[in-house]
Amino acid sequence: MLREYEFTFVTKADLPDAEKSKVLEGYEEILAREGGQIIKKADWGSKKLAYPIKKNFRGHYTFYDLTAAPDSIAECERLLRIDDNVLRHLVIKIDEGVDVEARKAELAKKDVQKTEEK
Repeated sequence: MLREYEFTFVTKADLPDAEKSKVLEGYEEILAREGGQIIKKADWGSKKLAYPIKKNFRGHYTFYDLTAAPDSIAECERLLRIDDNVLRHLVIKIDEGVDVEARKAELAKKDVQKTEEK
């Protein structure tokens, strides 16, 4: 059974773009193994950290809204704990079962509303 999650990565800000995309693609592949799908991916960019993490004062944030099997999430979290390029990660379970197409449409509608408000 697929569940909906929000997944946020904080990687080292000084990683070259090629290395950063290689790291993220590896985790995307693990999440997609058992039929998982990325609903939305947002690159939040490099930001100053509130406190140093592993002697890093800046981190690059990447956000995913996705569906995945619980086993895939567990495997990603296991690998994230030992990956030196990832400073922090956060996984939040949003819903048990999800209709991917309806969720994509809902998120697109919210994005349109946000741009209209600005």
